[in-house]
Amino acid sequence: MKRNIFFIGILLVVISTTSLLTSCNSCSDRRVHDVSSLPGLYEGEATIILPDHVKAMLKPDANGNTLIPEGPIPCKISITADTSKNVTLNLVDFTMPVKGITVNPALSKVTETDSTLNLEGGGKVSVGQQTISYTHKGKVAEDQLNLDITVTVIPMIVEPKIVFKGKKK
Repeated sequence: MKRNIFFIGILLVVISTTSLLTSCNSCSDRRVHDVSSLPGLYEGEATIILPDHVKAMLKPDANGNTLIPEGPIPCKISITADTSKNVTLNLVDFTMPVKGITVNPALSKVTETDSTLNLEGGGKVSVGQQTISYTHKGKVAEDQLNLDITVTVIPMIVEPKIVFKGKKK
């Protein structure tokens, strides 16, 4: 009899704990229900940030051209949303420094804190037949997009970062 009461007590604790954790997780999910203000074309510039050990590996060609530009690069990011509130980021009107590189559109999860929309997601970069993953995190406030992109070439060793800052047109 004592054994049955003990198991019933443990079962009640487990059930109440899981229901409490489930309800708390659903409260913390602040997904945006209205993404109509987000879509548009954001014009700005991107800066590529490389660690010193990666910069040392990139040698200029015979003409002195480097694969990675030193300063900010003008570019545009288009944000679209479909009827299911799926938000997609896409690089627009940008020529890659090396032929054969394409950046695929990236899906993004949108959450909201105060009047700021937070974007988080990932995408793929195709280099010939290879595919490299990237993740992005950013904020949109007052039609200003600030986006941090991390490209994972070799995890924890070669992970260039790209910082985009732009304004909605």
